[in-house]
Order: sequence, then structure tokens, then C-alpha cells
Amino acid sequence: MCGIIGVVGKKTAQNIFEQARDTLAKRGPDDAGLFYDAANEIAFGHRRLSIIDLSKAGHQPMASGDGRYTIIFNGEIYNYLELKQELEKSCQFITKTDTEVILHAYQEWGVKCLEKFNGMFAFAIWDKKSKKLFAARDRLGVKPFFYYSDGRALSFASEIKALLALGIKARPNEPIIFDYLYHGLYDHTDETFFDNISVLPPGHYLTWVDGKKLITKYWDAANIEPNLNIGETEAREQFTALLSDSIRLRFRSDVPVGVNLSSGLDSNSIYHYALEVTGGKLHTFSMCSESPEYNECAVLDRVLTDEQKQYWHTSILSPQEVFKQAIVLNRIQDQPFGGIPTVAYEKMIGVAKEAGITVLLEGQGVDELLAGYAYYQNPASSLATSQDSSRLTHQDILNSDFVHKYDSRKNTSFPAPFASPLLNAQYRDLRYTKLPRVLRFNDHATMAYGRELRLPFLDYRLVEFCFALSENYKIQGKNQKVLLREAMKDIVPTAVQQTQKKGFGAIQTEWFKQYFKNEVYALLNSGSFKNLSFWNQDKLRERVDDFYQGKENNSFFIWQCFNLEMWFNWYI
Repeated sequence: MCGIIGVVGKKTAQNIFEQARDTLAKRGPDDAGLFYDAANEIAFGHRRLSIIDLSKAGHQPMASGDGRYTIIFNGEIYNYLELKQELEKSCQFITKTDTEVILHAYQEWGVKCLEKFNGMFAFAIWDKKSKKLFAARDRLGVKPFFYYSDGRALSFASEIKALLALGIKARPNEPIIFDYLYHGLYDHTDETFFDNISVLPPGHYLTWVDGKKLITKYWDAANIEPNLNIGETEAREQFTALLSDSIRLRFRSDVPVGVNLSSGLDSNSIYHYALEVTGGKLHTFSMCSESPEYNECAVLDRVLTDEQKQYWHTSILSPQEVFKQAIVLNRIQDQPFGGIPTVAYEKMIGVAKEAGITVLLEGQGVDELLAGYAYYQNPASSLATSQDSSRLTHQDILNSDFVHKYDSRKNTSFPAPFASPLLNAQYRDLRYTKLPRVLRFNDHATMAYGRELRLPFLDYRLVEFCFALSENYKIQGKNQKVLLREAMKDIVPTAVQQTQKKGFGAIQTEWFKQYFKNEVYALLNSGSFKNLSFWNQDKLRERVDDFYQGKENNSFFIWQCFNLEMWFNWYI
């Protein structure tokens, strides 16, 4: 919906602050707002993407009627109408926005307002009377909240580039770089690739008073109680009712809404219920490929009706576009990102902008909820694979001194709060690994085009329902996402249900081998790359040689080389 930025605890020159705010202009192209109180050392900035109540009444920062509270907000509260009805008994509303609902909810319920919100959000509220900052992030971390604290002052923003524009120095965070190169992990902690710039964890809120920062957890999937006695019919009915309602709520918008559509079951399930909401004429967007093996659009071309195809928009990323777009996306993302699939995704979002569709629904999250990844078949012994679906390569490509420096980070583990290995694997992916990074990738890619992404499967009610289910609703033999398949078996076209999808990420290995050999060796020979102290250059070249001789199938380590080089060149 928007971009937010704030500084509390120190004076920031107004012109510098406004320039930093406007680095977020693509997130919010419709309006710019400022709350600046030098005497109390507080500044709030906002860039608005108008979704709900397009009038000037939705301008932010927004103040409470008595002037005590001021809010800046990025995201959507999908149940804002229901909450507004509840609050109207004691509060007087002057706008039709969900922003004002948050403001009144905080006045009425304090921190407990977070338990009431069904949505994606990152917001900050300044209490002028108590000189207290209250900031919060949604349960799953769909919306970002980056911050920097020097022990006295606090700066925060929707994107890291805005913090750097405030004058915060860009320094590499070597421990996270180690995790990225050694384990293939990123977005798995509250650290970022920038030293001393952190991210507020999902399901947490932050308070700041008189230079003291406190971060508190308010929601965690680890606390979900099992529901092992639910029968098949009841489970299917509750699941479909929750999914249908989640999609209905995510169509609350005063601007056009569309769906990102793949050939998979997840997005086609959303498409079905979305058509019920709209009655047809629903714009859809798909990433296609010239290669039949990875082409999402061949199945869709068979199952979509002629009328549905009138509103179907496709995009194809060519190999020749990859590196040019990757450089652009590197600057959009602020941190290393997932590779060629993310580049292809960014191009599709550009098509959505050209079509004039501001809000997009997408099927992200159901694999984590209903055990859709192949390695869930044996979760206790599964390795994390890299993002292009290939195994991580040998760590001997890294400089031995660099590796020795971070010996303590070699053995990585994540909390395992459940008795079930499957649930622990799902929890790891939802909270620490797969979901956090793709949420960051997709948020930055969509907001760079002023598009808002909504994720029906990550409605917290669905998350809690699915996590509570016994394993037989997720995996039965070789079948996975069993409950979704059962619920959709007479609804989603058979061709979609029977499609054996091969992850688009796997195309990265094929393209590096077929198209990018010259670029890869040019990178290895470049002076700037050789100056990076992370690599064992001889072993790295040996592994690259193996890759091009067909002895090695992993390409993720090659992407890591390019990604980190791009990031250092631009930011460091």
C-alpha cells in the first residue's frame, strides 16, 4: 500500500528527511506526507499508494482527533469494516480508511489491538503525551519494517535504501554473508546484509521510550494447539470456508484487483473463488517460458475459456534480458535475492502495471501450510536445497580464513517446538527460511511498480487451522497438500490437478549452462570480484569448470557470485 519512514530520538534536517522519504516514491506514487516535530525529535514520512478511500481524507501521517496520536501505516487491515462497526460504539470516524481504524483500535485496546487485526501491516504510532513510539509488524511478516538503532535514537523504514538516504553508513554484515555463502540462507534472522540494520521479526511489536527500545512477540505459529479430532468432511468444509472468506476480504479495494495465475493448484484455487467474488472479467497474469518444460502457460491455454483469455496477460523473460534486469532488481531489493525466477516475476508485475491492475492476489504460502515441498516426505533427514532446486555445492569454494572466522555459525539449527518432524520443518520454512525471503522478494518487486500483493493463504486464520491439522491432511503416500486437493477435486480443472510442475527456478541451471558461460568466466576474471575476500578463487574456478563440463549440476553458487558482486558494487 505505501512506504513509511521515521526517526525518533534525534533531530534530522527536514530536507534530508524528505529526500529519504522520497526514495520510497515508487511504493507510494499517489501522495507524500510529513509529520515533523524538531522540538520532540520526531519525524514521520509517508508515501501513499491509494487503495482504500482514494480521497484526500486518507492522507498520512494521520493524527487522532485530539492530536495526541500520529500514525504512519503500510499495508491493509482486511477486516477493517467489522472492526469499525465495533469501534463506532465509542469512537467517531471521519474517514473511510483502515488507517483510522488502526488509530482508534490502538486508543481503545492498546497493544491488544494487534490480536484484532486480520491483515498485512507495518505501522508506527507516536504518542505525543507520553513521548512513546509503538510500531508493529503483521503475524507472518508480509510487510517489511527495517530499523537502525544507535542506542539513543531509532530510525525505521519500509526499505533499507531509505535508511541509507538518512546518512546511515552502508557496511557489509559479514556473518550474514557467511550464512548466505556457506548455508544458502538469508532473511532467516533479524539481521540484514547491512551491519547494524535489522528487521522487526514477524509477529512482533516495538516500543521506544526515552532512548530505550523493547521488542516483544505477540504471535507465533509455534503456539498453535493441535486439532487432531476433526473429521474429513468438517476439515474440508472449514478449510474451504476460510479460504473463500479470506479471498472475499482481499477483494476489499477501491482500485482494480487481479490474480497472479500459474498452472498450479494453489493459484487456480484462488482464481476459482475470486471468480465467485467478481462474477467474471477478472484480470490474470502469468509467467511463461519458451521452453515447454518450464512453461506455465501451456496448461492454462488449454483450461481457460475464450472469455477468460480476454483478461489473461502473459510475460516471457528472455535469456538476453536477465543480467540487465538483475542489475535493476538488485537496486530494488537492497539485498541479494533469489535469482532468475525473481527477475521473471518482476517482469510480470510490470505487465500488471501496464494493464492498470493495482492489487494482485497470489497463492504464496500453501506449500508451507499443507506440506507441498517434496522434501517434506522425509522431513527429519531433508536438506535444504538451494533456490534453483539444486543441491548446495561444496563449501571448499570459500576462503578458509573466512570460514574459520565463522566456525561458530557452521552448524545452523532452527527452533523445533513440535513433536512432529513434519511440523517442525513446516515451521522452519514458514518462520525462518522459505517464506521470509520470498515475502521480501515479492514485496519489493511489486511495490517498485506501485502494485499491492495480497496473499489469501496467509490469512492467519488459515495458518492456525492448517498448522493444527494432523499429518494425514497434508501427506498421504506420495500425495501432498492432500486437504487442498480434496477440497478442489471437483472445482479446479483436471489438467491443473494432474500437472507435475517443475519449479521455474530449475531453469536457472539450464540458462547458466546454455547462455551465460562467457559472463561467468568474465566475472571470475574481474578485478573487483577477485578483491572479495570470501572466495577460494582456485577451488571456485574448479567448480565452475565442473559445472560447464557436466560434472556439477548446481548453479546457485554461480548466482551467489553474481548476486554478491552486484550488491557490493552498488551499495558498498
